[in-house]
Amino acid sequence: MPWKKTSLQPLRFALSGGLSTAAHWLVMGVMINAGTLPAVATATGALIGAIVNYVLQRHLTFQSSALHRTALPRYLSVCTVTWVANLLFFLLLHRIFLLSPMVAQGATTVAIALMSYFLYKRIVFNDRQTHPVFQE
Repeated sequence: MPWKKTSLQPLRFALSGGLSTAAHWLVMGVMINAGTLPAVATATGALIGAIVNYVLQRHLTFQSSALHRTALPRYLSVCTVTWVANLLFFLLLHRIFLLSPMVAQGATTVAIALMSYFLYKRIVFNDRQTHPVFQE
C-alpha cells in the first residue's frame, strides 16, 4: 500500500535530520576537545552530518532507488539552495524584523526543514520523475 510508505515520511525525515545533526555535533565536539579550531570542527561536523543525512534520507525516509550519480548532485544542489535560504531568512528575521538570534534561527530552522522535505521529495529522491534542471 503506497500510503504506508509515505504516511511516516515526515516522522522519518525528522528522525533522519535529528540523527544527522547529532552526528555533526558529535564530530564537532570530539574535534574541539582534541584541540581543533572550532571553525574547522564545525565545518567537518557539517560535512559528516550532510553525508549521514544523505544516506538516511535516501534509505530510511524516501526509500529511493535513484542512482547516486543522479541523486547525489541533486542533493548537493539542494544543500546549496537551503544553505543560502537559511542565511537569507535568518538575516531577514534578525536584521529586518529584529528578532533575537535564537528566535530567528528557530523559525528559520522550521522553514528550512519544510523546504528541504519538499525538495528532497520532489527533486532529490523522486524515482518517478526527472527534472530537466538536474539532468546529467
